[in-house]
Amino acid sequence: MKIVVAPDSYKGNMRSAEVCAIIRQAILEERPDAEVLTFPMADGGEGTVEAVVAATGGEFRNMDVCGPLNDPVSAQYGILPDGTAIMEMASASGIELVSADQLNPLEATTYGTGQLVRHLLQEGHCSIVMGIGGSATVDGGTGMAQALGYRFMDCDGVEITERGGKMLQRICRIDSASSEPGLKGATIRVACDVTNPLTGPNGAAAIFGPQKGATPEMVEQLNSGLSNLMGISGTEGAPGDGAAGGLGYGLRAFCDAEIVSGANLIAETVGLPAALEGADLLITGEGRTDGQTASGKLCSVLAGMARERGVKTLLVSGALQGEMNVFLDVFDYAFSISAGHTSLDACIAHAPEDLGFLMRNIMRLMNG
Repeated sequence: MKIVVAPDSYKGNMRSAEVCAIIRQAILEERPDAEVLTFPMADGGEGTVEAVVAATGGEFRNMDVCGPLNDPVSAQYGILPDGTAIMEMASASGIELVSADQLNPLEATTYGTGQLVRHLLQEGHCSIVMGIGGSATVDGGTGMAQALGYRFMDCDGVEITERGGKMLQRICRIDSASSEPGLKGATIRVACDVTNPLTGPNGAAAIFGPQKGATPEMVEQLNSGLSNLMGISGTEGAPGDGAAGGLGYGLRAFCDAEIVSGANLIAETVGLPAALEGADLLITGEGRTDGQTASGKLCSVLAGMARERGVKTLLVSGALQGEMNVFLDVFDYAFSISAGHTSLDACIAHAPEDLGFLMRNIMRLMNG
């Protein structure tokens, strides 16, 4: 029996690599003859680098860069066996790097993200995969562009050296003459499942600004600034531009990046489609599965990949919520690992043993 194990993390509890290890051990306790292939998964958010490096046998590296409020931070990235570089913007410009009382999207910058991209290009990594979840910024990717050598000029022809969302309204011209030469031959693919536009009521400032510390007045200023950036850059809008405070747009405008489904991109990067060929079962899961999962998030995307190859999918999640019958339209089997604990804290504390116990039960059932 060939079994492919590809779970997301159980957020706030177990990383996807740990989930893989528990499931694999449980399977082999009941079916020592099984071929078990494990692929820790992510969709472009926090944990993407860790999951992909673990799944491919890549190498972790760190680099000191400018953090979202210009303080130095150590950003982690990965180099995969084929030379592809994988990074998370959150490691350089993420909201978790800023205390709640200091959040300010007028000041926060993606400059460190650009430093990391430039470093990778100068090291010769012309294929870059980037996750852009968890940002602290609403600067439209201008900080990243500054780090890559782009110069933003005001209406007097003077270079704007300040960073953050506050500078967006002052831009009158963009000078690309000194931009990083490595961009021309690079392929940058962005893992993103956000479809928000750059501006407007569903844009980067209105939807994501408040969670990054924006007041209503700031939201109006940032939205106006992002509109100005789009008008000056000349790059037309597209779904996903509003991701990471407009970094999605900046990556397209300044790096000619391609924004793609996070789940699909990460699955392809770790080689999951090939692994599913000839498999008997795909096992996936996450901390909580609800109607959103069934509507196109990571676990359902993987189930679709399996279905295309005639492989059944077993969903094993921390909790199942919402209309239960919907899950059976997406997955062949759907289970919660909950073992009757009466509090969330207890469920989290016992999750590893509950997961292992359930998987042993399922394998015994499959053994007949």
